[in-house]
Amino acid sequence: MKRLLASCFGLGRLPIAPGTWGSLPPAIVFVLLCYLGLSAGSISIVMAGLALVGSVVCVKFAPAAIAATGKADPGEVVADEFAGQAITFLAVPFLAVTAISTGQILATAVLGFLLFRLFDIVKPWPIRKLEKLPNGWGVLADDLLAGVYAGIVLLFCLRIGLLGCLNTTCGFDGMLLNRNILSSAVLGAVQGLTEFLPVSSSGHLILFENFFGLNPEKPEMLLFDLATHVGTVAAIIIVFRKSIAAIFKNLLVSGKYGTAPIQIYKKSPSVHFLVLAMVATVVTGVLGLLLRDLSNSARGSMATVASMWVITGTLLLITDRRKKARLGLRQFGITAAVVVGIAQAVAIMPGISRSGATICAAILIGLHRRWAVEFSFLIAIPAILGAAAIQLVKDFDKIGSATLPISSVLTGSVVAALVGILALKLLIKVSRRANLKFFAFYCYFLAAFVAVYLLSNP
Repeated sequence: MKRLLASCFGLGRLPIAPGTWGSLPPAIVFVLLCYLGLSAGSISIVMAGLALVGSVVCVKFAPAAIAATGKADPGEVVADEFAGQAITFLAVPFLAVTAISTGQILATAVLGFLLFRLFDIVKPWPIRKLEKLPNGWGVLADDLLAGVYAGIVLLFCLRIGLLGCLNTTCGFDGMLLNRNILSSAVLGAVQGLTEFLPVSSSGHLILFENFFGLNPEKPEMLLFDLATHVGTVAAIIIVFRKSIAAIFKNLLVSGKYGTAPIQIYKKSPSVHFLVLAMVATVVTGVLGLLLRDLSNSARGSMATVASMWVITGTLLLITDRRKKARLGLRQFGITAAVVVGIAQAVAIMPGISRSGATICAAILIGLHRRWAVEFSFLIAIPAILGAAAIQLVKDFDKIGSATLPISSVLTGSVVAALVGILALKLLIKVSRRANLKFFAFYCYFLAAFVAVYLLSNP
């Protein structure tokens, strides 16, 4: 877990340019805060907070990665880049960035990001000397100074008007016309994260509806929702492509398992899996239709959503305590598939996580954690596509009248897929190590936040 935190939840373990990926989140946060119109002081406080968190994580947990890899500065440790990039934007808001156009905000973020990467790679004096500091301090100090250098140069560029030239050259204002591209990327990222991490995508959607005035019944939102669901299905197929290919490849040789249906079901792993998947999917479909009205009524109650988050968090904590889950898919039977199907159907309630409910149900029954995750997401493909198809048929006229630009639709879908891949890989690692409790704490935090909000706004 220490190495996972030091790698910023897996960003540092990406095969290409891990330091670049680790620098990206603070730049994205900076753009979002400016986009939402927060005050200069608030943005600087957030940036300082991000720098502090990255610094503490680096100093506290980088030594574990150093000891495990034998390297003085392991590439997987990117908490230092995270902190350094936040330092870059610390003083920028006081140059009235929030008062300029969205395109200029993005131009500032791009320039700050590139400057930090430049100083981090070139390492001017005395950055290289700081690398020799012991433990995690050497890993951290050079990036903090790179962030200071980048921040100073960025402020200078803003003062002399280079910001406007960069915006004009790259055409950021045109690209962000009506803010559709940026909004689509943000919502696509939220969908990609919350669809796979056990924190309930429907609960987050309702939270966004209440706090940001989104209307999910608008034609544009319906079309966008369909596009992001296609992206999340693509993420599942990409991550589990080897397992999916193995299932269909094995079906081609199913004749060697006999001719009797029961015999084939018991001996063929592919047929056995597909039967269980179909049983779970049918149970989900039937029960989901019965619970649809209850789910629709729950969407209007933030208190109900908060309660469901508490249930999700508690289920994740209980599952983490289940240490002996050893059954393989061969020992997983029809009854177990029915239970998982019921769990998936119950997740129609906003605040109940689909991935969390199905993974927890499978593990508590006794299925090995690896197979629990794989089974959960492979049966998600027909569930997500089925729900999308029903939505398409139900609101076909509305969706057909949507005026959302194709660029926004594609952006949302692609970002949902890319973020979904990262979220899936993170969940696989966390669930196998029985660390679902961290998502449980997040669910409790959301429930507490909603409770405080409701109490203060009766």
